[in-house]
Amino acid sequence: MTLSDDFIGQRTRRIESTQKLRALGIDPYTPYAKKDHENIVIKGDFDKYNGKEVTLTGRLIAKREHGKLIFGDIQDQSGSIQIGIKKDEIQEDLKNSFLGWDKLSLIDTGDFIQVTGTVNKTQQGEVTIFVKHFKLLTKSLRPHPVKFEDKEQQFRRRYVDLTVNPERKKLFQRKTKFWQVSREFMMKKGFIEVETPVLEHVTGGADARPFVTHHNALDQDFFLRISTELYQKRLIGSGFEKIFTLGPNFRNEGLSDEHLQEFYQLEWYWAYANYRDGMELIKEMFREIAQKVYGKTKFTAKGHTFDLAADWEEIDYTSVIKDKYCIDIFKDSEEKMLDILKKKGIELPGLINKNRIIDNLWKTIRKNVAGPAFLINQPQFISPLAKSIPEKPELTQRFQIIIAGSELGNGYSELNDPADQLSRFLEQQKLRDAGDEEAQMLDIDYVEMLEYGMPPTCGYGHSERIFWALEGITAREGTLFPQMRSEVEELTKKIYEGKVKFGTAAKKVQKNDNSKPVTGLPTREEALKKLEEHVKEPYQIIHAKMVAAAMEMYAKQFGANADLWYITGLLHDLDYFEFPDEHPKKSLVWFKEWGYPQELIDTISAHAFGSKRTDTPPKTQFDFALIACDEMAGLLYAYSLMRPTKFTGMEAKSAIKKFKDKSFAAKIDRQEILVGVEGLGLDLKEHATKLIEVFNKMKELK
Repeated sequence: MTLSDDFIGQRTRRIESTQKLRALGIDPYTPYAKKDHENIVIKGDFDKYNGKEVTLTGRLIAKREHGKLIFGDIQDQSGSIQIGIKKDEIQEDLKNSFLGWDKLSLIDTGDFIQVTGTVNKTQQGEVTIFVKHFKLLTKSLRPHPVKFEDKEQQFRRRYVDLTVNPERKKLFQRKTKFWQVSREFMMKKGFIEVETPVLEHVTGGADARPFVTHHNALDQDFFLRISTELYQKRLIGSGFEKIFTLGPNFRNEGLSDEHLQEFYQLEWYWAYANYRDGMELIKEMFREIAQKVYGKTKFTAKGHTFDLAADWEEIDYTSVIKDKYCIDIFKDSEEKMLDILKKKGIELPGLINKNRIIDNLWKTIRKNVAGPAFLINQPQFISPLAKSIPEKPELTQRFQIIIAGSELGNGYSELNDPADQLSRFLEQQKLRDAGDEEAQMLDIDYVEMLEYGMPPTCGYGHSERIFWALEGITAREGTLFPQMRSEVEELTKKIYEGKVKFGTAAKKVQKNDNSKPVTGLPTREEALKKLEEHVKEPYQIIHAKMVAAAMEMYAKQFGANADLWYITGLLHDLDYFEFPDEHPKKSLVWFKEWGYPQELIDTISAHAFGSKRTDTPPKTQFDFALIACDEMAGLLYAYSLMRPTKFTGMEAKSAIKKFKDKSFAAKIDRQEILVGVEGLGLDLKEHATKLIEVFNKMKELK
């Protein structure tokens, strides 16, 4: 919905109508309302209510004047119903806030109203309430559009979307029923719902990057949970046998048609059961949900047709990769596997390890699986919480649900050997230390619980991706209020000009007075030596050099100290390889110990402000330049890996397309790039052009 000057004019007229109503003693935002029935009740059982007087409420969504007769439509949650107002029948009583005929000009579509009148039908057979008393409940100052089809605006202004497109309410009513049926199924099977913390000292239960927040009273950082697994299993260890949670989880990952950072998930744990028991329970659950919510079991989504009532195929993880690519995931080299991915045009930005390579090989196969199917026999090294198969200890008792080319659920026989669990946690910790932020954290308290003993258990979880798949919609389409980048339209700023301060980062940015030599700054050679001493991952070193080169370019543009900006770019992730969970706090301590300049310390601290890891907001060109260059360098590097000529001939407009494609290099934080670019007062395309030019000159990127 794009505002217009005509919009402002209509808004002004509505404000004037509101003032006139107040002058009549009418409260345009009354707290008092009465409602006898939903609209659908009157329309659905007309014979029962025909000729009777009823009071209905809703939003006036249409108004049609015909001389001494006005027809309109009021919409409530159940649907719309027609009202008819005759000049000689409507009764004015301002003491009771009932408006008369000559006051109806002060009423607009979009207003919430209450009408009392007789149920009847028009000559055309339309069920209609012929109004005797008309009361305004809430005045609408903004006119609603006739059409509202822009998806971006639908997500931003869902309250407008659901008014203009009321049929979409049915989608979210089905979503409510989806979770209701899920909950009822679990309880019918003897499971009880339990609570688990949202804020955790150590988060786990999935491979995902968590959000970080700070607990002021305890003065400690906490993570928003990525799963409820480890706490539910603590409860299984305490003696509970069938438990589940249903609530929000949070994963600080990229946006895509199947991923949001906040989502609802059902997760359950069943003592004295194994993964085969879980598979049978899930088949029964899915079929019941399909029947009770949709009245069918056959669906079509993403070009796939599947029937949940059919036999569920079992796909062997290692065999399917071997059959497709002649790859033995236990014996063949990473280079051989990477070569297959490269031939398929699949790039792996950032840290590359065996787990990620194999997972991406499987994903190329998965997209062609219609399902319903169970993926089984996943290797132990990518299933850190699953129990091994006794006769094949390199494989695990794990299953994943595959429907319409996607993984929609995950379950396994839970690992309950504390020594084995600690060993796997330590392997995961090595991956985290090497820079893999999605590897699982070492939870020593959980290992301690296992030492007290936890019985054989099957655990399982699925998110609302199941619902999105059954509906054949994207994640944002299936979420009432998906996360969006904050913005304010220009005409909204115009409306509130002088009353509300609207500022962008670019307007607040402070210029840096650091063109002169800076005390305590190491030489470029010394800084590079520090980088190579603390960072052992080749990509991170290349990334640091890319950011440094980009920072130097901007330093020259802004007349700043090129050495300071270059060295800051070189060292901005100095502690990330060794201390990914504490980045950049460790390096900030080092810089102070080494006597580095405060300007460098402040800017590196500010570049982590968006992730809540520091409390230093960006203020200066120096700060915003690092924010703008950091993530953009990662995105452009990922794009260069797809091109045979790397940065040579790369066009900014093509890079911007990759920027807009949220599934490409999904871990790149697009919002941080925009914050930095706006802070510098630049256009995104201009920023990309400048960086491509810089990177094309770097010998390390040839």
